[in-house]
Amino acid sequence: MNIHEQYKDYFTATEKPEAIEIGKASYVSIIGEGSPGTTAFYEKKAAIKEFIIALEKNSALTDHAFTSRIVEIFYWFDPEKVGFVDIGRFYTTVNLDLLHYRIAIRIPDFVTNEAIAQTARQRQDIAFASGFELFTYTAGTCVQLLHTGPFAGELQTLPVLQRFATDNGFKKSGMHHEIHLTNFEVGESQAHLQTILRDPVAKQQ
Repeated sequence: MNIHEQYKDYFTATEKPEAIEIGKASYVSIIGEGSPGTTAFYEKKAAIKEFIIALEKNSALTDHAFTSRIVEIFYWFDPEKVGFVDIGRFYTTVNLDLLHYRIAIRIPDFVTNEAIAQTARQRQDIAFASGFELFTYTAGTCVQLLHTGPFAGELQTLPVLQRFATDNGFKKSGMHHEIHLTNFEVGESQAHLQTILRDPVAKQQ
């Protein structure tokens, strides 16, 4: 099973904002804190890529072989500490040292937490091996668009998504979600990057 082909709609967006429905999804993931772009952040991002390959190899020995390569990040702030942070100013309202994140790669629903734990036990040579876990999440109604280019440009793209949400009576209701369709390594040009920016929303009362 190729995850990206199996869930093609999930991994698709255009530069025009839209509202979509996202059902329950499963991921192998690892959590962290602090600004994206730190050494720890990129070490965990590299480690999850290595870990998913090991998980795939174990699954290949069963009737449930799969492949998945696209890295996703879920971001959030503790509302009790910083209050409500809206879509358009997500990266500019609060000190990013207070940011929480979950680096994730989508996996089939049949992959269990025990399968992930078994891979971790087998591959203690992979950094943060014991920190990888199963994460399941139902985003529900979301607004999204495709951002092209450097990550810094998201500061101009997210307000576009915010205006769309507001114009349609929506309010942010969950974690900011980024799907990195293009692989990126530290030091590489970001001009070619394609990133889905997705936020769960609810109708304003």
